[in-house]
Amino acid sequence: MPSDLPSPRQPTGRAMAPSLIRLCDAVTSLAKLVLGATVGAIVVITLAAVWWRYILNAPLAWPEQVSRILFVWMTFLGAAVLYRDKLHVAIDMFVLMLPGPIQRLAVWAVDLVLLAFNLILFVYGLKLSLDQMGQTYGALDITPASFYLAAPVSAAMMILYFLEKLIDPSKRVPAGAATSV
Repeated sequence: MPSDLPSPRQPTGRAMAPSLIRLCDAVTSLAKLVLGATVGAIVVITLAAVWWRYILNAPLAWPEQVSRILFVWMTFLGAAVLYRDKLHVAIDMFVLMLPGPIQRLAVWAVDLVLLAFNLILFVYGLKLSLDQMGQTYGALDITPASFYLAAPVSAAMMILYFLEKLIDPSKRVPAGAATSV
């Protein structure tokens, strides 16, 4: 048996890459599905609230709170999906003025700062969510953790996407970018 073959118990980076990329693709597809459903739900809930308030003259107590929860989730999930596709608004004028190797270093420095932020957001967002589980929110019998849990879920997605970026160089280039950084 040749010695250059990997041990069956120890997956190599190359063997893990397709699995991680498939996992990221699945997470992103699910997030996009949830995002679409969330937008649709907010529209339906808003229309129902208007209908009940102004047509039936019997306002509902829950639409504003549910819409707010959905909006928070939509914002955090959307941020994670945009991070993966490198579509967040960025001011890269100064970075683009740097020489090529320094540009790559600057991009990685920003990504490492984002990784540190997401690790902190994950840990403390999860702690805050768990601490709020016993409380209820407003007119609904829903815990405020329904809001707060969006932050650690989004942070976990962005950490996963950072790992994907380490393995797959194509994920380091912004969608639609003319140059690779």
